[in-house]
Amino acid sequence: MSFQEIGVHDIHNLQERILIDVRSPGEFAEGTIPGAVNVPLFTDEERAMIGTVYKRESPAAARRLAMLTVSPKIPQLVEQMEPLLAQGELVIFCWRGGMRSFAACTFMDLLKYPVRRLKGGYRAYRQMVIDYLDVYKGLTAPLIVLHGMTGVGKTRILQLLQERGQQVLDLEGMANHRGSVFGAIGLGEPHNQKTFDSLLFEELRLLDPSRPVYMEAESRRIGRSVMPEWLDRDKKAGLHVLIEAPMNKRVDRLFEDYIPHQNEAVQAGLAEALLSIQKRIRREDFEEMRDKLENKRYEEFCEQILGLYYDPKYRHKLASYDGEILTVDATDLDRAVAELERLGGQLIEQGDLAGYRQGLTEGLKERGVLLP
Repeated sequence: MSFQEIGVHDIHNLQERILIDVRSPGEFAEGTIPGAVNVPLFTDEERAMIGTVYKRESPAAARRLAMLTVSPKIPQLVEQMEPLLAQGELVIFCWRGGMRSFAACTFMDLLKYPVRRLKGGYRAYRQMVIDYLDVYKGLTAPLIVLHGMTGVGKTRILQLLQERGQQVLDLEGMANHRGSVFGAIGLGEPHNQKTFDSLLFEELRLLDPSRPVYMEAESRRIGRSVMPEWLDRDKKAGLHVLIEAPMNKRVDRLFEDYIPHQNEAVQAGLAEALLSIQKRIRREDFEEMRDKLENKRYEEFCEQILGLYYDPKYRHKLASYDGEILTVDATDLDRAVAELERLGGQLIEQGDLAGYRQGLTEGLKERGVLLP
């Protein structure tokens, strides 16, 4: 072979690279390297059929079936990858750096296209993520933790901070879930733990210990994902800031986030979520909110569910935090972001950064884990 191979610890050193995952769509959905493009050699059904032949007949018979299955697809597969070459160097991988990635690299190499194969495939990347999160003892940068009632705009504030170049851990984005009974509405399928871990890993490896990190005061479980214990500890030890906004602003923001106009799927999702909390609210209130949903009186529905369900629940959660909580008014989101940046600057000036930097290096040396 003339194409090169690259180790999993070296892929981040390639400044411009496009990751190509040639596994089946189902495997890709279960977990992949963040940013990878799926160019599957086999459908899920074809993969299952080849696997059955491997078990019942022989590896050789499975390889022959694989060759017969993929051969007619070669022109189509190459056509899918050719435009991506303009964006960067292609790094092709499968589950463990086996026949599928070898075949795809061979197709491209025969056409003299420069490609690399990822040694160990996705399995090697997943192991790297597990090792990294396992030895990571805590954030190496000071942490600012945002609290606030539902609808005050915490997620938007994090997005604005990120747009302004600040360091942000958007755990809800990593989980693809807003962390509540209504949290998945309008977002699609929540991410699994593998995807959450990979997205967290990719953010952690880029953090600058000399600058603050902003995150929301999430519960450990967010949708289908669970944050690491060390991050939960860091969250409790961080600088806590309560974001506040008047009810009318909160309702407007909820309406924009959860209830796109003319979206029947979202309305059905809201009705299903409301049904799941039926036993936690009075029957009369449940019937009233269901009526508002059915008649598309969404603003009234949002205000009522905030007052009857979300706000009491959040007050109870907030009471569990000890120590001082600063307050930032988020009626104007831009002003709130500026105030948070000011607080971050003060934290850097006044804090002992050495304390934030401890922990990771010793753990890595003890375990002998290579990190990018």
